[in-house]
Amino acid sequence: MSKIRLVVSDLDGTLLTEDSKLTGEVIAAVERFRSSGGLFTIATGRYLGNAIRFADELDIDLPLILCNGSVMAKRDRIVEAALLPIGPFAALLKDADAAGLTVLMYPESGGIRALSRTLEVEEFEACENHPCLPPDDEWERQRVQKLLLIGDMRQLMGIWNGYRPQLQDQCSIVQSGDHSLEMIPIGQNKGNALQRLMAQLNVHPDEVMAIGNHLNDVEMIETAGIGVAVANSHPGLIAKASYVCRQSYGEGVVEAMGLFCNNT
Repeated sequence: MSKIRLVVSDLDGTLLTEDSKLTGEVIAAVERFRSSGGLFTIATGRYLGNAIRFADELDIDLPLILCNGSVMAKRDRIVEAALLPIGPFAALLKDADAAGLTVLMYPESGGIRALSRTLEVEEFEACENHPCLPPDDEWERQRVQKLLLIGDMRQLMGIWNGYRPQLQDQCSIVQSGDHSLEMIPIGQNKGNALQRLMAQLNVHPDEVMAIGNHLNDVEMIETAGIGVAVANSHPGLIAKASYVCRQSYGEGVVEAMGLFCNNT
């Protein structure tokens, strides 16, 4: 068996197709790797409610890294979660909403709350078949797994920079897509979550391959012995990768597993 014992892959833009599906080729590669004794899991910005179907399709029994590292879960329950109080961010969220940006909140209790109905919310619901509910009256007093702003990145960064002095010590900022900016609990990222998972599994970094496509995957691929960027990755991630795939999305994951993991 190859020295790679654990493979951890991002979902959107990496393991999944452009229309958010798992191909038979990807599922077969994961099954072959596991049948040879390998370990496989996902690390995603998604929360458990809209990641679970992919974990089920892949029959993952390891902890899942969710919400860009702030949550770890099994398929049936949250194992650990760092939470962010909304209160200090309420003014920023209202300003972003007033500017026409999409504001999504991922509450401690589960689900997704949208501060307003926008085109991006409707597109998300149609793609994921997953509702975004309006916030309740007590939303400013609640805690969340993460906050997500969607829109033009220059506009998103302009909003964030206006609040940076008072908020930069209260959260970590993650760019998870070309039009997505996330706020998660301070000190959380996929790399730190991967370190915790490796400790649980007694796996050394040299035995780990991590695969991603965007800037929220940087710490994860730097933590792994082999850090892979699929061909459609952000240039910032490509610059950090130890291997850049010729193929994009799930085909790139299959390519990397074929190169670095036996029997895939």
